Amino acid sequence: MRTVLRLSAFLYGAALVYSQTVSLSNGIQLTLTANLGQPTGQETLTVDLAPASGDSFYRIFRDQNQVAVFAYELGVSRSGDAQFRITLRPAGNEFAAKFPNADTGKPTPTVATDRSLPLLRSGEHSDIDLFEIPGMGLKVSDSIQISLNDRRPRSGAITFTSLRVAVNQHQVSNPGATVAGRYAMFYIPGRGGYFFSTDAVPGKAFVPAGTVDQNRMQFDLEGDSFDCVSATPIFATLGGAIWVYHDPNYKPAGNWTKGARETSDVFFIAAADTLSWWLP
Repeated sequence: MRTVLRLSAFLYGAALVYSQTVSLSNGIQLTLTANLGQPTGQETLTVDLAPASGDSFYRIFRDQNQVAVFAYELGVSRSGDAQFRITLRPAGNEFAAKFPNADTGKPTPTVATDRSLPLLRSGEHSDIDLFEIPGMGLKVSDSIQISLNDRRPRSGAITFTSLRVAVNQHQVSNPGATVAGRYAMFYIPGRGGYFFSTDAVPGKAFVPAGTVDQNRMQFDLEGDSFDCVSATPIFATLGGAIWVYHDPNYKPAGNWTKGARETSDVFFIAAADTLSWWLP
């Protein structure tokens, strides 16, 4: 499912802005804000977010015909004491192999070379000028803010903190950091990915499989019983129904887990404002 960030659009002065947050089990939360300038309306841009390598992802800007007009790879890694290094990379051969028809078979416009930005601390942000489309009012930039996840429930979000997961009374998790987002998930080696929402999701076979009661989530799915306990409340409210989608074939390719480039098959959790971080 392609991510169209229209619901996250807001006006900042006269500029059109789209914002998106991804929360990951290595304790990092990213907030990306795309400023599109002052569009005339002749061309409409949407913004996609897709995993790339273990510590990076692709930002893809598409027009109203779903053609990629620009893309780049953004890497984020820890550097020293609570500092983070941001690196822009061209969307090259690996991007073309993953998205062969992004620009109708032609090379997608991208940044010219690798570019490292100044080190950031939690809560700081960096702005990146990307591209312009003359005559359309489109002068596009990205603002990237990095913060360490805290343990406070976020309104409207699903929050997992040091989540302990038991399947049929057998614990399968390795408790980690806090993640929070509109959607949440965990991956169990040998079982695939389990994705969670507070309501039905168009186009995906989410089912109301269980309930949340403060910091405990219980659900039954495909003959298995799941008992999940978070160190903090899972919903900002006391509880409610939880909708679940299971993809037994899901593999953690290009999703940040506990280390910058960890490749071992391990349990991990994550959360985001869009499902396209994990699901096509």
